[in-house]
Amino acid sequence: MRFDVVLPWVPSTNSIWRSVPVPGGRSRTIKSRAYREWRERASEALSRVWRVAPYVGTVSVELRLYGPSRRSYDLDNRVKGVLDVLQGLVIEDDAQVDRIVVRRGKVVKAGAVWVIVEAMDEMPLEYPS
Repeated sequence: MRFDVVLPWVPSTNSIWRSVPVPGGRSRTIKSRAYREWRERASEALSRVWRVAPYVGTVSVELRLYGPSRRSYDLDNRVKGVLDVLQGLVIEDDAQVDRIVVRRGKVVKAGAVWVIVEAMDEMPLEYPS
């Protein structure tokens, strides 16, 4: 199994959650509006090209990040959102991901994330002695 799709530019992990006040002086943590809107657009893009049940084996995921500007960003802050949106649609659970490769691409208008998911062959993993 090999699957690839281009998703909209993913929000940083730092902006996924927001605290909102609730009665009694407490606060509640919710997903931010920007993240919920991105998930909806990303899910639509995934649904257009992945039309079968979620894959259940172990996978390798490669993310190629094409930022919307030359402004610097941390590669690892973009991974969680993408893995979360794959979960339930392309793969059953993000715990199936045994390998992640993240690469920075050139700047493109509005930004984009090229996601490549591949089934992993059974490879013996030997601990170095």
